[in-house]
Amino acid sequence: MSTITADDRLALKTSDATLLHILQQEFNFSQRVSREILVTAKEVLLGGSPAEGVRPGQVRRIVASLQAPFGPPLTETDKIEVTLTVDAGAEDAEVKARDGLEGLRRGRILRIVDEALQQDGVLTQEDLAQVLNVDVRTIRRDVAALKAEGHLVHTRGPMKGVGRGQTHKIHIIELWLDREGYDKISRWVHHSFYSIQRYINTFQRVVVLHQEGMAAEQIAFLVRSSVRLVQDYLAVYEAALTVPHRREKLAEELARVSGWSAPLPGEECNEAEKGGAAA
Repeated sequence: MSTITADDRLALKTSDATLLHILQQEFNFSQRVSREILVTAKEVLLGGSPAEGVRPGQVRRIVASLQAPFGPPLTETDKIEVTLTVDAGAEDAEVKARDGLEGLRRGRILRIVDEALQQDGVLTQEDLAQVLNVDVRTIRRDVAALKAEGHLVHTRGPMKGVGRGQTHKIHIIELWLDREGYDKISRWVHHSFYSIQRYINTFQRVVVLHQEGMAAEQIAFLVRSSVRLVQDYLAVYEAALTVPHRREKLAEELARVSGWSAPLPGEECNEAEKGGAAA
């Protein structure tokens, strides 16, 4: 008989676990189907917009504005309030069980740094230490390890308060377009399998809505995300159209999720040429 640990008991008390229990026990859905419903529900009801208020596991923090010039002391720079997800409940419990406390913390670093950037804020390593309740030396060691794994960890010092690079969500989408599996991607970013699935599902919805002619602001409202993230996803989409294997992956997945095969930009002409040749 397996032993239930304290972490297991805490994970079972989350709202995610409650919904999964109801779906499996009261509606007789399988574990896989229940998870799919949970992912979809979180996309629709929670989304990525911090404007909806603080949820369990989140904190609000005043940080330096992404636009603030580097040089003046933080007490004299422009600041902004951001909402950060310190504890993602069952998803974080899954990461801790797989990667240990160190892996969980590193995944949280990637997540909250990205969340700050999406809200036009930038964290210092001191911010990370306080939010995650560890010392700065631990954060420096974690950041160095993440960079060695190929991650870009955008904190105020290295960024010098100016500009922004690609977030880890963008790298996740690019790896998926390169046909890397969810499990491999989730281990690389120290995230749960289902958080990866959620990012990819949101990306696909953004592309479909874009193909329907919606502006980035409208898409952001519908997928409950920031306009900045939608713009980032659309930039990935446009870039993927120029890379044959990524374009092929996009066409396959969009046909699957939308239920019909909409031609990607440039393919309309090819279809017309085929029809002309047949005639």
